[in-house]
Amino acid sequence: MAYSADTYKKAERELKNRREKALLDREKRHAEAVKKIPEILELEAEMSSAGLAAVKAVGMGADAKEYIDRLAKINLEAGEKRTALLKENGFPEDWLKVRYSCPVCEDTGAVNGYYCECYKDLLRAIEYEKLCSKLPVDNCRFDNFRLDYYPDSAGISPKKRMESIYNYCKSYAADISKSSGSLLMYGATGLGKTHLSLAIAGKAVERGMGVIYTSAQNLFNRLEREKFGRGADENTEQTIIECDLLIIDDLGAEFCTPFTVSALYNIINSRELEGRPTIISTNLDPAAVNKAYGERIASRLMSNYQLLKFDGSDIRQIKTK
Repeated sequence: MAYSADTYKKAERELKNRREKALLDREKRHAEAVKKIPEILELEAEMSSAGLAAVKAVGMGADAKEYIDRLAKINLEAGEKRTALLKENGFPEDWLKVRYSCPVCEDTGAVNGYYCECYKDLLRAIEYEKLCSKLPVDNCRFDNFRLDYYPDSAGISPKKRMESIYNYCKSYAADISKSSGSLLMYGATGLGKTHLSLAIAGKAVERGMGVIYTSAQNLFNRLEREKFGRGADENTEQTIIECDLLIIDDLGAEFCTPFTVSALYNIINSRELEGRPTIISTNLDPAAVNKAYGERIASRLMSNYQLLKFDGSDIRQIKTK
């Protein structure tokens, strides 16, 4: 995937910070070890001297092989003595190793000329952060979703309906993966659609999934800016299509245009073809979705998404009373 120059710069800065932090941490541990075991400095000087001599001997030809082997042995023995001293004094064997965030690439972002997976993950994370602010998942969890706000009456009451939806969403989140099904949450405003979608997002993040949460209005505004040249170095559409879990909140609140309809269709269709889960919340019922976005979009949502109809009274208004 292609990213903006700004994203690459941020990734490089982050990698540099990780390397510097790992090296600084190693220096602190080294100082702690040397304070307790001064002999370490002598052994390291011996290792450094042998290593430098071996480098200089490389250009001496075949006659230098025996000499280089001897230097290597000196280096190895000094290293083993240092390790033994660390163990004798209560330090772990790897106490003096640099502890990189990614031991594969050692926080350089590349392995054998190819991008390391950690670097790809970092680029995606930066793009996700640009598309949505930090997910407020701490305030929207399954354990603080209140069913007592919904009225209980004879028959299929709003409370019973919402209890069923709550249990479904909790089960869905417990097993969520990059190939889970998609959800369409619909109903009037203030019924808990955002709360439950964010609760699911929190569980997805815990499982290491890349989650994008965005309002429909912000998403389409960004796509429109890029489409018409005001954000040409960005690649929001591809990022949206390729993220592990996409959550579009408040569909229908945006100003609906042929462009937004086309963009929405492409996102829904592309993610469906690639088997990626999408959660959409809207105040529109199925008939209103069909009227606003057309049959192509409505049919995909009604046929391929699990429909969850939210019921009850506006919880936000109840809380203020």
